[in-house]
Amino acid sequence: MLRTALEFLSDELNAYLKRKDATNFGNDDTVIISSLMTPDGTFAVVSDGNDVSKIILTLVNLEEDRISEAQYNYRKADDKIQVVNPPVNLNIFVAFCVFANNYSTALRLLSYVISFFQGNQVFDSDKYPGINSKVDNDKPWQKIGRLLVNLHPITFEQQNNLWATLGAKYMPSVIYKIRTMSFIDLEPKMEAPPITEVTISDN
Repeated sequence: MLRTALEFLSDELNAYLKRKDATNFGNDDTVIISSLMTPDGTFAVVSDGNDVSKIILTLVNLEEDRISEAQYNYRKADDKIQVVNPPVNLNIFVAFCVFANNYSTALRLLSYVISFFQGNQVFDSDKYPGINSKVDNDKPWQKIGRLLVNLHPITFEQQNNLWATLGAKYMPSVIYKIRTMSFIDLEPKMEAPPITEVTISDN
């Protein structure tokens, strides 16, 4: 589900850039999903001396959204009642980091990111029918229903700690909070035939 959400936002932002600035960003995808650093400590985007401009989507935090007290879920399948654990509702925090050889280009791309989400804060299947187009039909747990995207400002101290944790040098960036994503394992924890009759005894 995390992959579904980030791939969808990446595709939509890429399409937005190509519409808004086809001259500079109309040929190749500018937005990518990646960590900033590789496990060996090198920067994930390789420029090889070329003029590279990329917006990097990086997951930086998760938090549980306690909408209500956890309750078991019941569903009917194959004439049986199944019990599954309640979903885990999460908010995710995604950093949109801009890497560009030219600093002015980086600022331009960051402005496009902010403009895109200023005009698009709610993503659902009614407005975006292709939101789950990359999900196989036999994997419904990977589908997303609705994404709400809000700017998440952080302090200078939090910013310093974040970039130290990421192990990278600061780049023009912005963080968005994306809510709410419900994770549920459809494998039943218990199942039983449904109650079809009730017998009342005087004994």
